[in-house]
Amino acid sequence: MAGLNTFRHASSLVAAGPGGRCSVSGAIATVFGSTGFMGRYVLNRLGGSGTQVVAPYRCDEHDFRHLRVTGDLGQVQFMYFQLLDKDTVRQAVQHSDIVINLIGQDADSRHFALDDVHVTGARNIAEACAEAGVGRLVHMSSLGADINSESNYLKSKAIGEQVVREAFPEATIIRPANIFGFEDRFLNRFADWRAFPIVGQPLFDGGVATKQPVFSLDVADGIINSLVDEGGVGNTYEFFGPKQYTVKEIVDFVNTTVRKPDATTRVPTALARMVGRVMDKSPLDPIVSEEDVIRLSTSDVMTKTAGTLADLNITPVPMEKVALNWLRRFRTPSQHDSLLDMPQ
Repeated sequence: MAGLNTFRHASSLVAAGPGGRCSVSGAIATVFGSTGFMGRYVLNRLGGSGTQVVAPYRCDEHDFRHLRVTGDLGQVQFMYFQLLDKDTVRQAVQHSDIVINLIGQDADSRHFALDDVHVTGARNIAEACAEAGVGRLVHMSSLGADINSESNYLKSKAIGEQVVREAFPEATIIRPANIFGFEDRFLNRFADWRAFPIVGQPLFDGGVATKQPVFSLDVADGIINSLVDEGGVGNTYEFFGPKQYTVKEIVDFVNTTVRKPDATTRVPTALARMVGRVMDKSPLDPIVSEEDVIRLSTSDVMTKTAGTLADLNITPVPMEKVALNWLRRFRTPSQHDSLLDMPQ
């Protein structure tokens, strides 16, 4: 990752040290969405290369303090911002050589619509980067982003890609599949759904849709490698795992891993979407939103022209090798510490 310092344009930092967390790469990176699921992994990779990181936030101090240790003392700086406030976005990128936008949400919330986050916010960041002369911009989209999709999530992601490219044509677009990892909303969610009354774990249309989920650490490595890859400028990458599964196979894997009996119920997608629309109107975060139903009943489709993890010299990790590390907590206490199936 020594190549990160080649993007310096406005930084006054001088590269020093042999490389690594206690060195200074000379580059400054702003990571939007650093307090989210993928943020800690990307910050850890940047901090590990000696890159100074600016981490914009809009939350409580307790929500980002764990990120301080991702870099050496003083290398991770936090600043308050508002995504829809262009002035605060400009301030967050004005001294940076690299900007990574990880901000996203699964459905409309009480404070932000999907278009606010994936389109307007993405445009604000890309325009600010262009004005500041930022060297590299990496924008996180989603596998399956399609302007004609039934999913408002995937539709807004596709429009977000367009507005980013209009404002910053050299941007690198990353489209990950469903991401699994310690704090994921994928495998953990399937395990949580076992507690649903009556229906247990719903399988929309029987769970026949196919998915190719990717490990969070592979996504973080891919983002960093795309910065130093010569072909990364203006390119689009799709990150997906090494194996394809039906949704039912994924849920069966979760149940086997947590050593619990099958709790699945086939639910027609039309009925599930109707229930999701009702839950979306709740003042609380919905257990299942209509967006969840649409995305879990839609198969992953890859673009042949897009780059992949293999192009960035990364071999994706299958979920069978690592998922026990965080799914273990769903086991009964008597089986929690069993060593018979520790990941190799």
